[in-house]
Formats: sequence, structure tokens, C-alpha cells
Amino acid sequence: MNTHILKLSAITTLIGFVFIICSSHRVINNDEDDYAVENHIRYDDFIYDDSIKTVLLYNSNSQMSYPIIRMNGNETVKLSFDDLRRENPIYNYTIIHCNANWEPSDLTPNEYIEGFQEDELFDFDYASNTDLYYTHYNLTFPNENMKPIVSGNYIMMVYKVNDKENPILTKRFMIYESNVSISMNIKRATDVNESYYRQEVDFKLNHDGYDITDPFGRLNVVLMQNYRWDNAITGLKPRFIKDTELDYDFNNGENVFDANNEFREFDLKSVKYNTIRVKKIQFENHDRMIHSYLLNDERRSFKQYYTQPDLNGNFLIKRNEGQNSEIEADYVKVHFTLPYSPPIENGSLYLFGKFCDWKFKDELKLDYDTVNQQYVKEVLLKQGYYNYQYCFVKDGSKNKGDIALVEGSHFETGNEYTILVYHRQLNDNFDRMVGFNSGTN
Repeated sequence: MNTHILKLSAITTLIGFVFIICSSHRVINNDEDDYAVENHIRYDDFIYDDSIKTVLLYNSNSQMSYPIIRMNGNETVKLSFDDLRRENPIYNYTIIHCNANWEPSDLTPNEYIEGFQEDELFDFDYASNTDLYYTHYNLTFPNENMKPIVSGNYIMMVYKVNDKENPILTKRFMIYESNVSISMNIKRATDVNESYYRQEVDFKLNHDGYDITDPFGRLNVVLMQNYRWDNAITGLKPRFIKDTELDYDFNNGENVFDANNEFREFDLKSVKYNTIRVKKIQFENHDRMIHSYLLNDERRSFKQYYTQPDLNGNFLIKRNEGQNSEIEADYVKVHFTLPYSPPIENGSLYLFGKFCDWKFKDELKLDYDTVNQQYVKEVLLKQGYYNYQYCFVKDGSKNKGDIALVEGSHFETGNEYTILVYHRQLNDNFDRMVGFNSGTN
């Protein structure tokens, strides 16, 4: 009997030991759980340091543009961000070339960088006439010290000097060649059952003068809505091929998006008076900051569509009473309120838009006020003009949300669609970006 008990105990211990090892192995190899590792580098738009705010990366021609520039042209991208610390650390930056799936490519830095492989951020200035102190950093790229020499996807990574393994931020940008021309047709969904709330993007690629020997195996096409990576469509293959024209006109929903609704808005370009969607602005002594209370929002899922101009989820940093908004725009605590009863079960509600990099961030998850039966949230934002929506995320779903639950979805909604075309030539070990186009319905 004692021998039997000892054997059973040993087996139980062994099973427990194996379970611990397997559980540990599962966590380490789960891509989503890897992000919990503090120094894990994401090849994505990500802020690793809570002191870093308002990170922007765009084509230098306009703050409202995407970070996409033409290869061997005169265009540049501009990176800017604020550091709320008072220690004013020195930062370096570098770039990382990625494949079409946003994984590091097989190229070594000297194969895609001309000049220094890392450099210092020399352009910085201090906040002026603001209640909240910050240091503002700028970088224009490419520049005389560093220049990319191949097209494709890139990560801009910023980190403290001598601490490259712990970045403070990463941002995506792209460099394209004009080897493929793109025409698109944006319309309501062909499927009758979806035609009232979804939009379809048919398009054609023409590679006249550029050789694509295997369009089914060596082309990678990405279709995006409002420059959102979370719901981008990938893996599309041409339906028809005629000479140098590739036709992507589908009837089975491969190229269809929820149209959603026009974005909500609020205007904080001035804190001296109430503007669009602002109910009250006041300075509060408990934290020595300006608080802006927005008008109550309402659920729109069952309301009739009406058109209104918006920024397709984007935002603009701007202070009216200043000459240089980059260092004179103040930080404001913005209060959102959405009356909603009963509360939504089996999930959470998030504020959503370009200002959060289209991510479901914990600091933007709304709290439910049971006394007043409403969702509420206080968010620290830099002065400007903002678009936003409410997005529902089911429990256990980290990367997919449902905008229509609160906002509704209408085929008439204005959206901007972008097509990115990648090609891996026969002798290449990386993905070139050979075409880019963007259009609105």
C-alpha cells in the first residue's frame, strides 16, 4: 500500500512538473503574450514609456497625411513626440527594414541604410506657456546622416542613448516605388444582404514596363480603411489577368469592410471658451490642470445616417492662441460621457481613433457609472481637433472590436481606402513596395 502511494505521489508530482513547463512554454511562444515582456520590441506603432505622449509620424507635407513617401524623391517623414519627464534624456533613433508582414527582413542594416546606422535626436525644445511641462522632439527623415536605399516597410525606433534594447517608441512608415499603377472603385457591397452597411473596394493593378513573373506567389497586396492596420485585408490574389493588368474585382466579400459611421468630434484648439462638443472648461486645483467636459454622447446604432465632414478618425495638434503649437499647445484632461443602460455584457467599451494608433489601450477603456447609468472616461490629450468613436471589444478578444454596436454602420459613410502593393523579385530576399494609391468614396 505504501509503495503504491509513493508511486502515485511521484506520478502526480511529475504531471504537475510537466504542466508547469508546458504552461511556461505556452506563454513564451504566444505572440500576444510576448508583448507582456517589458523589453519586447514590437514591429508596430507602440509607446513603451508612459511619459511619452502625442507621437506623430507623417509625410512632412501635412500633419494629416500617412507616413508614406516615394523612393528617391524629395519627400520626407516627420516624427514628433513629447516627453513629460523633467530630466530631458538624450535619445537616439534607428530604422529597421521589415517584410510585407511586418517582420524583420533578411537584410542587414548596411544593405538598407546609407550613412549612420543610428543617430541622435538633436531637434528638441521645451514647452512654453503651458501648465504641464514637457520636452518636444522632432525628426525629419531621410536626412544627411541617414538614408534608406531600398523600398518597403520600415520601423522607426527611438531609445535612450546606450539603451537600444529598451525603446521608448516604435512607428511604422513606408517607402514605395511607382512600378505599379493602381485604380480603384469604392462602392456599396455587392451582396444584397450587406449592401446597407458595408463597402466594397474593387481595384486593378497595371505593371506595364515592370516584370511580375508570378503574381499569385510573389505579390502581396494590402487593402486598408482609414489607415487602420487592425482590420486590413491581406492575401488577395488577382481574379483575372490580362496582359499587364491584374483585376481584383471580387463578388464573395474578400474585399469588403464595415462602413461604420462618420466620426464624432471635439475641438480643443482653445481652452478659453467652449467650442465644438465642449460643455465646460475649467482649471482644477487638485491636479493643477485644465479639464474639459464634453457634451454627453449618444448611441447611434439605430439612428438614421446623416452626413457630416470628418477627418476619418485622424486628429490635428493645434493651439489657437499661440505661434508654435508644437510647444505651446497644453495638455488637457478630457472627460467623455456616454449614457448607456443597461451596461454591455461580456466585454468592454473603448475610445477609438488615430489618436490611440487604432489600438484598444487600457487607459482608453471606459468605466461604467452605475449610479448615473453611463460610461465615463478621463483622458490626457494635447490641445487640438480630434475624431473618435466608441468600439466594443468582447472579453478575450484583444485585437478585434465592434464599432457598429454603438456607432451603427451605413454604406453612405465617407471612408478613405489605401492599397499597398509589395513584390519580391526572383533574386531578392526582401519585399519591395512597388505601388501605392489612396482614395475616398
